[in-house]
Amino acid sequence: MLFAGLRLWLVKFLRRQGKQHLPRRSARSHLLGLIAAAVIPFWLFAAYLLVQYAVHERSRFEQEARQTARQVSLVVEGELANLQTTLNGLSKSPALANGDLEAFRGEALSLVEGTDRIIVLRDLGRNQLLNTERGYGADLPPVEPMPAGDLEKLRASGNFVSDVFASKDSKNYRIAVAIRVPAPTGEDLVLSISVPTARIRNVMMPAVPEAWTVGIGDRDGNYVARSSSHEEMTGNPGLPEYLEKIVGRSGSFTSRNFEGITLLAGYYRSSYSDWFYTANMPLSEVQAPLWRSLAAICGIGLLALLVSIALGYVVGKRFTGATTDLAARAEALGHGRSVEPMSTSVKEFATIAQALVDAERAIAERRYELETVLETVPAAVWFTYDPKALQVIRNRFAAELMGLPTDARKSYGAPDLVINTVAVKDGHTVSREDRPLSRAMRGQLTDNEEFAYTLPSGVQRFLLSSARPIRSPSGSIIGAVQISLDITDRKRGEEHRKLLVNELNHRVKNTLSVVRAIASQTIRNATTLPEAGRTLSSRLISLAKAHDILTQKNWSGADLNDLITASIKPHAPIERFQISGEKVWLPPNVALSCALALHELTTNAIKYGALSNANGRVSISWKLVGQQRRLELEWRETGGPTVGPIERKGFGTQLLERIFDFDSDSGGRVVLTFERSGLVCVFRVNLSEPNEAEAHFPSSET
Repeated sequence: MLFAGLRLWLVKFLRRQGKQHLPRRSARSHLLGLIAAAVIPFWLFAAYLLVQYAVHERSRFEQEARQTARQVSLVVEGELANLQTTLNGLSKSPALANGDLEAFRGEALSLVEGTDRIIVLRDLGRNQLLNTERGYGADLPPVEPMPAGDLEKLRASGNFVSDVFASKDSKNYRIAVAIRVPAPTGEDLVLSISVPTARIRNVMMPAVPEAWTVGIGDRDGNYVARSSSHEEMTGNPGLPEYLEKIVGRSGSFTSRNFEGITLLAGYYRSSYSDWFYTANMPLSEVQAPLWRSLAAICGIGLLALLVSIALGYVVGKRFTGATTDLAARAEALGHGRSVEPMSTSVKEFATIAQALVDAERAIAERRYELETVLETVPAAVWFTYDPKALQVIRNRFAAELMGLPTDARKSYGAPDLVINTVAVKDGHTVSREDRPLSRAMRGQLTDNEEFAYTLPSGVQRFLLSSARPIRSPSGSIIGAVQISLDITDRKRGEEHRKLLVNELNHRVKNTLSVVRAIASQTIRNATTLPEAGRTLSSRLISLAKAHDILTQKNWSGADLNDLITASIKPHAPIERFQISGEKVWLPPNVALSCALALHELTTNAIKYGALSNANGRVSISWKLVGQQRRLELEWRETGGPTVGPIERKGFGTQLLERIFDFDSDSGGRVVLTFERSGLVCVFRVNLSEPNEAEAHFPSSET
């Protein structure tokens, strides 16, 4: 996994080997050429014939559909012409010319008697003058006005064919042929003859070929007649997606019908009636011969393929063993094992086998160099080739950083599971998917980002991390690498310096307050101005010296009594303190904490407590408890101002409560009690072992 780059180099090497010695071809190349020469041209030729056959059959069916639609139109239009001829003969009646409608009705009845035809004479408005279905003299109901288009055609050509319409006295649908005739009164009349649409269907059926479905539609797209399902379809509108493809005089198209079946359709639109005629056939029936031919070709091709495979197996049996040996050596190379030379009669296989041996040696050399570098570099390095970044490869520094054992020597490059750590960045917990290595697997870059990791053992580490994806020559991501520097000491140093700066600022403020209090008390108690100046100067110098002594003792340890005296003497008269306790030597860390606490307590007492007036006193006492030398020190103020409830903790109070948290080994604790008589502060802190403490205690001093 780690050496994917070297494997890619091997692939390039093998490709270069394959490009050499072009005149020589391997047995496998000849075998593949034989199969290609035998099968592929056959398939290509068969595919060409199949395409040509499909195009020809499609064209033939489209032409047949158009011809069928045309033939049906000729038959139906002939019937419509016969109806018009009947009207033309009736319009020459002398009775009509003389206005004798009764005699004219008798002539019309003689033409339609015993048939389903109806003859109507009407004006251009809504009035019927004669109807062969009604007796002469009977009240004839008004009719619908003629549409403007029909009326215009009637005036222009003298005749027209109507759209399909429903009969008023029945549920049957009918069509009508009408002509214009002159009226005795001078205004033109309309003479029409109507027949049921079933008659149109009966007329067209002899012209409908078997397996075809023929439909006739009027100008509005409603069915006039249909060779099948006529009763259900006549008078109903056709499918919009079907009708919108009927454009122009003649053509063909494919569309779905009401049942969802895809049809191949040909159409023809009549110039006489302006009706359209369509001939349809399911597209599946049109394509059935094509699929049968395709099945036959596929069967022959499959047979040829099987024969080719059999021949390839027989011919390639000689080098099957060599191929297996070569694959085993490639697998050994992929798993980091040694690659043995291979003896084979196939030249190409021998070349590849030797290339694998050379590649294994090159990988071993580069692996040793890489291991040496990664084990020497003072940085933690992680590699991963797992898309989820859960399997990683670590160097020695990464293992030490995560608290893993590094004694047992194992083969470098073997992946291990990641350590379940808690990562925090900028105060927010970072999920596994948002950490540098996982982001690098998604192609994202990480540059010098700081993370705080909490290990399962509870140890916290601060790392400065950078991560990059590992890409293949094609640009795809195959892995990722992360390099991290342990900046835990630097971060803790920064936090410690920050605390020291805050403490320094606080000390400066407290010092200024103490100076102000000293100056105020000095001036208030002084009798003369020169005396006040001398006293103030003396106290300020004493304060400066006490700070110097305290700084020195903080780093070398200190006697508790001396530390207390040095801490309070520069700020307040020592006679206002009652100090008692056994001799105790404080380690440097505890001495520093006590000095900070005593300085804070003294400053607070001067500003707010017992030392803020002339009567207050402070009692400081301590003792050692138990064999572990637990120091308990009590600071008690009396005689000062009455202490009220503390509503808000200032920085000084917080510092006192946290004073021994700077050193977790001391186990120290500070308890503040604000009694009405004054502040009571109790220190409890663990000191070192007696022999260690006594080793630092000066024996010549009392």
